[in-house]
Amino acid sequence: MRSLATFLLSLFLGLGFSGSCLAVDGQLRMEGADPVLSLDDGRVLRREALAGLTLNLAGPAGEAQVRIDSVVVEEAAPSGPIPLFSLSTHRPGEPPANICRPDPKGRQLALALPDRNGGFTFTCTSGAEGKCVLMGYRPWETRDGVPLQDLHRACIHMLRADYGGDDRPTTRDGTLVDIYDRFDIQVSEPNPSLSFEAAWGPDGALCVAHPRIPENVSLTALAERYPRLAGHLGPESCTEAAMRADPRALLFNRSAAH
Repeated sequence: MRSLATFLLSLFLGLGFSGSCLAVDGQLRMEGADPVLSLDDGRVLRREALAGLTLNLAGPAGEAQVRIDSVVVEEAAPSGPIPLFSLSTHRPGEPPANICRPDPKGRQLALALPDRNGGFTFTCTSGAEGKCVLMGYRPWETRDGVPLQDLHRACIHMLRADYGGDDRPTTRDGTLVDIYDRFDIQVSEPNPSLSFEAAWGPDGALCVAHPRIPENVSLTALAERYPRLAGHLGPESCTEAAMRADPRALLFNRSAAH
């Protein structure tokens, strides 16, 4: 599969450099946004030096070899530079294939997300997980005592218009959305065609002023589907001012009201 959103990868122990076919022993670990390979011979490889590395990875479809073809650094990313990886799968009898779909900039790249066990997974910049990291919501960091993991989760729900936080997205690709948060990692860009849509926390929306795509879900349907949102739906019951006063609201967005 070419999308890491559906091909969930976890680090396996086999390592090798495909260019020389030389097996090496070492340990991969995460330092912030960087996978770092410490070799038993004392060398330490990171970023561009990882190009050419082949990883044996385990996923739902079985084991696969994934090669790091190249590495670029997103220098302008909020919260600091972050390395992005071009990854290709290599299976017997099949041509190499880039794992990621093109992102909004046309790039087929992935970034590394640390897990809680010292390892990491790759996620594509074309998916909500990767987009939210590139916006500055790095789940391994904190801001003003708040784990950015919560902001990262809120961002994923917001991008997908997953109001209930239960993996039922209602957005449409290409929809214009203004995204901002209470920590000013992302700030609002005024646009008179957009109005306040919702406030978000790690478990989904806290209130919804209007649905982003009314054809996909209505306020009535949201009230029936998510009882916790009843009483917090519609422009009078969901205002930015009220949500700014609620510490549970981490992220806000505007979109066109239809």
